[in-house]
Amino acid sequence: MTNEFTAWCNHYYQLSMLLSEVREYLESLFKNAPLYCGQTRLSEIDAIIGCCREAQAVKAKADKLEKDLEDAGRTILAIMQHFEIPPGTILSGEIPGEMAYEVWADEWEGIHISKTEDLAPEEDDPNIMVFKFSGF
Repeated sequence: MTNEFTAWCNHYYQLSMLLSEVREYLESLFKNAPLYCGQTRLSEIDAIIGCCREAQAVKAKADKLEKDLEDAGRTILAIMQHFEIPPGTILSGEIPGEMAYEVWADEWEGIHISKTEDLAPEEDDPNIMVFKFSGF
């Protein structure tokens, strides 16, 4: 069993959550960005430039995430079309130990995904040794 479709849907959900977080952070950067108001201290201008550079980097990350999300959505849609799954058909999946979700395509070939419940973390496998380090 390849779990390919599940992996694409899980990836899509994780990308959409990450994109939402990045957009929220970018919005807070814009909202709290210092403006140039005639400051004459170089350090104050450097702070403005630093904020602009950070916003540019976050915007580039958001743009990349949007592209990755679109690509994943196209793949999910292609799989659904291959199996002739009609628009509006709700499919369910889960990210083990995290959450369950539903995914569907609309009539305009948009992909939608929503979390339906939180799942309890999976128990540790007794055959796997886990080392925890502390005191550094």
